[in-house]
Amino acid sequence: MTSLLPNSRRPDVTFYPDGRIDITARIAKILELQSGDVIDVAAHYGEYLLYVRLRASGCVGRHEAQVYPSKRGKYKANNFRAYSKTICCAIRKAATVPGCKTAGESNPLRLPAGTHVTFGIYGTAIPLITSNPL
Repeated sequence: MTSLLPNSRRPDVTFYPDGRIDITARIAKILELQSGDVIDVAAHYGEYLLYVRLRASGCVGRHEAQVYPSKRGKYKANNFRAYSKTICCAIRKAATVPGCKTAGESNPLRLPAGTHVTFGIYGTAIPLITSNPL
């Protein structure tokens, strides 16, 4: 017997080669994301933590990695999208696993996230599991 669904875990954050970052509603609710917030990824002892760098209320001008709802229309969507080639390249480089083609040049890198933590001055942060991309 062969399973048709070998991996049932769904990704929480997706990094694309062109710099697009898709964030699921679960992560957006935990981080309390709003349109215009600026996200960042901090490296801490080999762990990569996704956090909100600037809130939209304290943010003046345009910034790299500002988040916006990915779906516009009459239904409120909690999925967000940001663009940052710098963050995408760094995460894709960190997530290269020997023998794994997920972090290849043309494929998106889909990462699960761990349980949220309170991380010093950054507030709530989400650890990204880079050692096991989906």
